[in-house]
Amino acid sequence: MKKLLALSLLLSMSAYAADPVFSDLTKKDVEDVSMEFGGNFAHTAVAAPETDGLWGIEIGAVGGQTQSKKFADVIDASGGDGSDFKNLYHAAIMARAHFPFDLFVEASYLPEQEFSDVKAKSSSFGLGWNFGRFVSLPLDIAIGADFSKGNVKFHQDADVPNSIPESDIELETKTTVYWIGISKTFAFFTPYAKVGTSKIEGDLNATGQILGYTSATKESVNMSGSFLAVGANIQLFFIKLGVEGSQIQDAKRVSGKLSFDF
Repeated sequence: MKKLLALSLLLSMSAYAADPVFSDLTKKDVEDVSMEFGGNFAHTAVAAPETDGLWGIEIGAVGGQTQSKKFADVIDASGGDGSDFKNLYHAAIMARAHFPFDLFVEASYLPEQEFSDVKAKSSSFGLGWNFGRFVSLPLDIAIGADFSKGNVKFHQDADVPNSIPESDIELETKTTVYWIGISKTFAFFTPYAKVGTSKIEGDLNATGQILGYTSATKESVNMSGSFLAVGANIQLFFIKLGVEGSQIQDAKRVSGKLSFDF
């Protein structure tokens, strides 16, 4: 499973022919980049909010991509080439379990990975209660909360003609989502939908002067907005496949899953 995760990340990140650069950023730039990275690293188990049976456990891998036009625009405005950064990529090892009283928990983890001069890692946790099944309704209706943290680090060399300073840059995001979801199983097929609210916090730190509106070399921002996810799971004996489209504020993401469900 770990080798599959590393391979999927390597194939997706190989699309980056250049390294990102930041220069003369505005506060809106910091907010936009934090929002897209926070959306990319937001928790997902690509899972319907169902609790089939008294107990259950699922282990697998998730991955996908997030549209990042604003990140690409910021790189272009900084004097770099943003054409390779119109999408961000995510992948993680995931686990999900449900318990008596129709409670469930989820977790995902990506150990630090290095691609060229970029390092990335993430972790997330979610919990919920399927009160639809608990009160014997004909479909699953659940409430939940998700928490995630993502971290990206990279180094940029000085480019004097383009006013790009040398700097080590680190962006950490924290994403919190509260949602209500619904699902219904038809034989081996389970479609689902979730709606809710989201909050993204971003902390940008640099060793060089990359901010154009202050002499500081770090900035913290936070944004609040909506959350929407629509997806489906297919169960084939112990193998579960999943696909999900989601939008966290303005960040649009597509994710997939391959797991073993017991």
